[in-house]
Amino acid sequence: MDPRYVLRYPFLESSKEYVRDRGLSMEAIAADQYARVHELARGRIMDAIVGSEDPGALRGEVEERILSYPLARFVVAAVGDRNLVKWFAHREAEVSAGHLMEEDADFVLAVGKELGLEASAEGGAADAEARRVVKGVRPAGVDRMDAEKRVYWVTVTGYLQARQNISGPEWDLPNQRLVSGRIGLNRRRYVRLLQELMKRRIEAGLDQEASARGMGNLGRIIGQVRDMVESRRKAYKPASIGKVTITRMPPCMRQILGMAQSGENLPHHARFTLVTFLNSIGMPPEEIFKVFSTAPDFKEEIVRYQIEHITGQSSGTEYRVPGCDTMKSGGICYQPDTLCAREWMSSPYVYYRAKGRKDARKGEGSTS
Repeated sequence: MDPRYVLRYPFLESSKEYVRDRGLSMEAIAADQYARVHELARGRIMDAIVGSEDPGALRGEVEERILSYPLARFVVAAVGDRNLVKWFAHREAEVSAGHLMEEDADFVLAVGKELGLEASAEGGAADAEARRVVKGVRPAGVDRMDAEKRVYWVTVTGYLQARQNISGPEWDLPNQRLVSGRIGLNRRRYVRLLQELMKRRIEAGLDQEASARGMGNLGRIIGQVRDMVESRRKAYKPASIGKVTITRMPPCMRQILGMAQSGENLPHHARFTLVTFLNSIGMPPEEIFKVFSTAPDFKEEIVRYQIEHITGQSSGTEYRVPGCDTMKSGGICYQPDTLCAREWMSSPYVYYRAKGRKDARKGEGSTS
């Protein structure tokens, strides 16, 4: 396999074969003669932790960079931190997806097939219907310069499995171009789905225990990575929201908050809603900021800017909490309860206020 592809897509089976053919065990790579590989692996992980914007930041000989991926996986597994696994998988998949956007269609299709989301660049039996221009997306058959708009046809089942962690109305099944049981996607949307599958493949096996005992320099690197993870956790540790406050939250806000605190990436509209809600109940912007600190795609400057804009610190406009209808249309109305079903229930903030009054009345009754 071309080493360029091994560098860009180290999780592919052909890339793994390329490394295996070198006949190097992890113990061998841990030797001092591979000190440069050690530093590249360390840098790779640090990029994932701090959210580097430069996917080409790792410089070195091709062979060294190739070997840095399996070594970085070993270090991540040895650290044994769930958030680090997510950060690392997200960063690696994000960089590879960026490269994939620039590849020719045949290579993109080959990657999709290996990852389990096989696509065809033609509509098959639906080809005549597929060649219509719909929502700005042209089908296969246009010139190669228009790869961004090329249509990739995937099965409905494959689409639903790949988009499990991607939410938002633009990804809902009723809003897709569906022809003869297949969904048509442009390059950007197809690669976005493949990015999710890349993350899953990269995460696979990283929860297994790995020991660097007897591997010299790797013990030092593992310690440094562990310290960096703990440092990020301490720096952005949010203050407790409080048990009473949590119980007053509507189911949708508890769900979104739980997703954020467990290190999941939230879609933009879910983040926006959570920020407006926490701001409306009096949480300081700095504490709201910390809620998002474990997200795999966390970038401090971007998150601060978004929160300051939404809360009115920089924009002069304090955005209100979206209404329940907006929550439903955005696919983030989770597990509504009986209070949600009241006809006067209009937003998560109204729920919070109503639950507070209800709890207050219960408290008064218990003291009488």
